[in-house]
Amino acid sequence: MTIAQLRGLQNCTVVLRLTDGEVLMSRINFVDLEYEDIVIDVLETNRPEQYKGPKNSAYAIKAEDIASIERIMA
Repeated sequence: MTIAQLRGLQNCTVVLRLTDGEVLMSRINFVDLEYEDIVIDVLETNRPEQYKGPKNSAYAIKAEDIASIERIMA
């Protein structure tokens, strides 16, 4: 997925499917055009063992690691 495709999803809740098989429900806080990644809050994941930080931690994901994205309508 390209960073240009993610620009319009900043501040949205989405389901991300990553190339390694992880599926996350997350909120996109920031789309970084320079580094081509997104900063997210993880709401749910099928791999919780990867997120050992405090509950309010934010995580960066490279755009190239995203296989698909689905916006969740509120």
